[in-house]
Amino acid sequence: MDKKKKKKGQRGSGVKVKRRDVPIEDDPYWNIASGYVDIHRIGRYASKFERIEDLHPEWTYPLIDGFPTFYCILGVEHDAADEEIKAAYERKLKLSSYPDEILNEAFNVLSNPRLRKQYDELLVAFEHITKSMLPSEKEELIKKHSEHISVEKEFLRMNEIRDRYEDYIILYMHGMPDIYEIAGIKKNAKAEYIMRKCETGTELLRKIGTILTDTASREEYDFMLSFIAKYTDKKVLKERKKNSKRWKRMERRIFEKIVLTALSEPCAIQKYLERRDEILNNNQDWAQYLPPNNETFLSVLGLDEDSLLNNNADKREVERVIRERYRQLEKTPEVNLAYSVLKNAALREDYLWLIENQEMLDSLYDVLSGEFGFEGGEVEEEMRMPSLEEFYDILERMIGGGDIRRGRGIPPELREILDSIVLENEETGAKRRKGRSK
Repeated sequence: MDKKKKKKGQRGSGVKVKRRDVPIEDDPYWNIASGYVDIHRIGRYASKFERIEDLHPEWTYPLIDGFPTFYCILGVEHDAADEEIKAAYERKLKLSSYPDEILNEAFNVLSNPRLRKQYDELLVAFEHITKSMLPSEKEELIKKHSEHISVEKEFLRMNEIRDRYEDYIILYMHGMPDIYEIAGIKKNAKAEYIMRKCETGTELLRKIGTILTDTASREEYDFMLSFIAKYTDKKVLKERKKNSKRWKRMERRIFEKIVLTALSEPCAIQKYLERRDEILNNNQDWAQYLPPNNETFLSVLGLDEDSLLNNNADKREVERVIRERYRQLEKTPEVNLAYSVLKNAALREDYLWLIENQEMLDSLYDVLSGEFGFEGGEVEEEMRMPSLEEFYDILERMIGGGDIRRGRGIPPELREILDSIVLENEETGAKRRKGRSK
């Protein structure tokens, strides 16, 4: 008798053991009961579900709306450790189809043993109350759940691809043509044709050929394009098309260097921008001695640019030439500054790197500045290359935030900007109304 009572007391005390061979992405803890039972026969579970619903409607509403369980939403097993839960949560915040509110709630619940126990009880009660649903209601619930799972799997895959194509995606969202357009190849072209067209071309064309002739790489690239087209807000795609004009006027040599860099090394473009920011922040007096300005530290000392930029040049010989030129010149502040930079091996390397890559950096400046709405006129002087932090933010807004994630609200930083604009407009309007009344 005691054993029977014990078994009866244990029934429904925790989450049901997950189905075998079902990965966490398919939500093994989400169960819909088969058959039909009158609601009065499951009163105990219905009462428990209602009690938890009163306390935590943010747990029950997603379940009723077909959302997966919190375990599936974060992608963690029932016995996941705190470190796994935190890592999964941070990973999902980068890119997920689920709203931030649900992700936050899933993390808060699963990282708290007491709340997790209550949530497990809710899952058991939820399964039992589905017994009272009509077949059509169950079918609709299962359909919604499957759709959420299917969409999130696409976001999971895109998250993996984004790590390899991060720079490329940002540039593509700023109007850069896709590699089919660059190579002049139709999207249904056979691998043999692509190989013949690309193998004798430029370094960029050969790189494109290696991507499009490899079945796995091509399928991954095609998925990335389809994901962007499917989940990016139409206004953003329209702006992308508008910005494509900037790429058409770019010199081909620079264009190919930028695209090849983005395709060859993850985050290489970001590294260029990071180094540029670091150099100029530490050496703000260099700005007027960089292209497109006519005068450089090299011209100030009367040095040959090609000889210093040559990687094979002997450093001792270069330093000797710099000293000799300096001795022959009048020691003006400009000459002293140029000499102090070029005589130092580390500073010279940074300065020459800026000169060598200035054309590419200027072109990036041109295409990326479109994100901030600068088109010309008086505001042209305010145009600037985005910082590294802004660069990451562009990617988050384009592919991982805002209107793209279903149910997402306006990011706090964007809301703050909008609020300030609204306030400014209200103040301006009030002044105008006051002026008219006078």
